[in-house]
Amino acid sequence: RDVLGSRGLGDVYKRQVNSSMAEMRVFISSTCYDLSLLRSQLRLFVKGLGYEPIMSDYEDVLYDPRIHTHTSCVDEVQNCDMLILIIGSRFGGKATAEALNEIDFDALKNESANVDTLKEKEKISVTQLEVLKAIENSMPVYTFIDKRVWHDHALYEKNKETDIIDKIVFPSIEKQETAKYIFNFIN
Repeated sequence: RDVLGSRGLGDVYKRQVNSSMAEMRVFISSTCYDLSLLRSQLRLFVKGLGYEPIMSDYEDVLYDPRIHTHTSCVDEVQNCDMLILIIGSRFGGKATAEALNEIDFDALKNESANVDTLKEKEKISVTQLEVLKAIENSMPVYTFIDKRVWHDHALYEKNKETDIIDKIVFPSIEKQETAKYIFNFIN
């Protein structure tokens, strides 16, 4: 009791176990420009939990100069323990052909409830590829969707088979031509 003071042996054991365990690596996937404030807050939150956030905009991704940055991001996902996805008003950059080759699309068709996104590979964003790589590796994916986007998604779902779908303006989506791709990705 004198050596440990007011702490019990259990507290000392917990500290020793925690200090010898590797940190959980959490890949944070989203568009960067529009969600930079949210991403920085999430980074602090994840660090506060004792985990290591992996984010492309914070130099956490090892970029191999011989390959495209999209490919480096997709490759880094498989070195993580979980992925947090944030879906906002932007679609993001279309993935390169090189990065698309990192995904086993045939295997993912069996894992997905909706394969519309997988049918149009040339329309997939790098953010979507990161998530697909996590799914391919049976990694937990926690998804957070902007409330406005979620409400517009419901409107899209109600009208996607109608003639008026191309005339609807979705206020939450920055570029209307990307709305379909964002909403199908949510599905």
